[in-house]
Amino acid sequence: MNLPNKINLTIHPIGMTCAILVLVSIIGLTLINRNLANRMTVRLIAAIALADLLTHVGEFYSASNITLPNGTPLCTAVSVFRSFSRTFYCFTNLAICFHLYRTLVLMKKTTWKVEVYTWIVTAVMVVVFTLIYYALGVFSGKARKSACNPGADSKTMNTIYFLFVGILDLITIAVGIFTTVMGHRNLNKTAKKMASRSFLYPLSTCITLIFEALLLILNAFGIMILEISIPKTITVGLSGFLTLLAFTIDPATHIAFKSAFYQVKNGNTNTKDIGNQYGFNSNDIQLNDAK
Repeated sequence: MNLPNKINLTIHPIGMTCAILVLVSIIGLTLINRNLANRMTVRLIAAIALADLLTHVGEFYSASNITLPNGTPLCTAVSVFRSFSRTFYCFTNLAICFHLYRTLVLMKKTTWKVEVYTWIVTAVMVVVFTLIYYALGVFSGKARKSACNPGADSKTMNTIYFLFVGILDLITIAVGIFTTVMGHRNLNKTAKKMASRSFLYPLSTCITLIFEALLLILNAFGIMILEISIPKTITVGLSGFLTLLAFTIDPATHIAFKSAFYQVKNGNTNTKDIGNQYGFNSNDIQLNDAK
């Protein structure tokens, strides 16, 4: 067993656990008081955690079943799942960047209409890109891939696929950095204390995607540097942990758990009032309660 595969088998269960903790926390807050999770940012964070979980499951399953023959229905399904989960991860991060830019830079209020459009566009783009990869033949190829990695038999199609995914990774990173810079320029000191850590979610892509993008783009030009596969494996495996870390140090998370604790402790049944008391309402990111 090679080193990257050993790393996959070790790091992805940790990532799965971290992603599940975020999802369970958000579900728990929703069950205690719907107002605590009734924000688009929270739903986008849940989507990122879900994307993390799917990525970790796909990578771990592939590493655990490295002897699966290429071209079999199961191996093809694994390739599709892995490609879909990574595409979902990128577009979910792009969606949260759009939301943060619209809310914190353009200072526009979140509405259900905007949120529905955001989810629809995200879902459509993930499906479209997955279908493009299918058309390139990267799920059924046998000649130019190892294990159940996506890869086409045609060298040209393989090059196009690597460039597609690598450039999407770079765009996701660039948009995350741009949104963070613009957000910090437009927030005053008080608002920064409450909202700045929301940018940690898209900024994590600077860690989780950079080596993957580098490896894919180099592969597209026929440059194989196997040493890059090790940091790539490690950084992809950190996605769930980084989402949990950002969720843990986010002031909005602290306020939500504090509110939930007092509601459970005091048996407060007026969920709307207690949610508003701690700064949570449908107006999403709360800036006026920062201290």
